Parts: sequence; structure tokens; C-alpha cells
Amino acid sequence: MIEQAVDSNGNKITTSPVGLTLARHVQALGDSYLITLQTGTTFVRVYAISKDVYLKWATADEDYCTAGNFDEVIITGSYLDLGIPTQTDGKKFTRMTFVGREAGATVVVLEK
Repeated sequence: MIEQAVDSNGNKITTSPVGLTLARHVQALGDSYLITLQTGTTFVRVYAISKDVYLKWATADEDYCTAGNFDEVIITGSYLDLGIPTQTDGKKFTRMTFVGREAGATVVVLEK
């Protein structure tokens, strides 16, 4: 479970999740961008910096993300914390692909 910091009044504070970052990816998106996850990655934090970003979980290099084939949308200026989902065969996904909703999108991914 991902821990979330709280202030002195018990209100949740948005911070980077607890845990060492195993890998960092910063990418200006043109074509679909593929990340192969580190073996120990249990969740990721994905930021959309300048434009909306589409995300697709993948198992092979050919699993491209497109505006018509994606699993999540990260809205400009926001982030998502995502656990690594399990495939139908019980194995965890090992790759993620991204594409910008429009030209000029940048994605930042922290593997935890």
C-alpha cells in the first residue's frame, strides 16, 4: 500500500510516494514511447507536463499506444500513481507505452 503524508491536522498532503526511485524517465513525446519496467517496480507515478498523455500497458515492443488504443489518460499538469496490473495469465505487465494527445507533450515516469 502506498503511504500518504498528512499535515498536523490530519489532512493528506500530495507528495512523491514513499520508496526509492528505481528508474526515472523524462521524454518529449512524438511517436509512441516504450518503457521496459525494472524487475522490482511495484508502482509508477506518471506526470503529464505540457499536454495530455495517453498510457497503454504492454507486453511486447509492438504494443503501441495510440489515441484510439490506450488504458489511461493523464491530464496536463497532473499525475497518476498506478500499481503494475496483472495480465490474464497472472503475470505482471513489463512495459508501458505513451503518446501525447497532441504534439508537444512531455511525460515523466518514476518507477518505485
